[in-house]
Amino acid sequence: MNAKHWMAGAWAAVAVAAAAVSAGAPAAGPAENHQAGDARVVDLGGGVRLDLVWIPAGEFMMSSPHSEEGRQVAEGQRHRVTFPQGFWLGKYEVTQAQWAQVMGSNPSNVKGAQLPVEQVNWDDCQEFIKALNLKLETRNLKASLPTEAQWEYACRAGTTNRFYTGGTDADLARAGWFADNSGKTTHAVGRKEANAWGLCDMHGNVWEWCQDWYGPYSREVAPDPAGPETGSDRVVRGGSWGDKADVCRSAYRFSYPPGYRVITIGLRVVLRPR
Repeated sequence: MNAKHWMAGAWAAVAVAAAAVSAGAPAAGPAENHQAGDARVVDLGGGVRLDLVWIPAGEFMMSSPHSEEGRQVAEGQRHRVTFPQGFWLGKYEVTQAQWAQVMGSNPSNVKGAQLPVEQVNWDDCQEFIKALNLKLETRNLKASLPTEAQWEYACRAGTTNRFYTGGTDADLARAGWFADNSGKTTHAVGRKEANAWGLCDMHGNVWEWCQDWYGPYSREVAPDPAGPETGSDRVVRGGSWGDKADVCRSAYRFSYPPGYRVITIGLRVVLRPR
């Protein structure tokens, strides 16, 4: 990379961080030494890589305003959530190539190396993460599913509209694959517009399992909340190729039992220092 391109990238990172601050989500603190959207690559072996972006420390208003089109009662009241520390999040949904490299198999219904893995339940995802963590032991990193709060904070990247690209169905079409444009199937990751922090496919393509049990949001203000301590269903976020636009909104939440497997659900991973 030449000096001109390096400076352009540096100024772009500063602009993203500044936008996050103005939207109520300040950039990473000095101790983290990262800017919003910084890239990191983890080699999984066999020519397969895991691309990550840095999600900065900050805060945001979780859930949707009562005036938002398509809002559901389950989205509860808007509430402030803080993140004292940043984290790495998969730039893309976990692909079939990544799953196969880590697990040695591919459970997906529609096959394709760069398609998101699907037909994985929450328990399957925990096994994937356990195997991934074995690969990460020497790199001082530990993987997990994102919490529901981490997911929405990262998806919004400082925005407050229905989607990170805007408020209309046409805006969603720029960001994700959903019922109106998917042709009733998954698509290779990264083919749609990324958000301000560099994340792709947060809207549509496949639902993404979160770590949390599903339940009403807590009224207590807590940093980096982990959701209810118990429950019967686990949270999924983002909507899928088979869903209408309202279901793919940043604030929309749904849930399934941990053992539920279907062709519209996959995952994305968080990495943090051990």
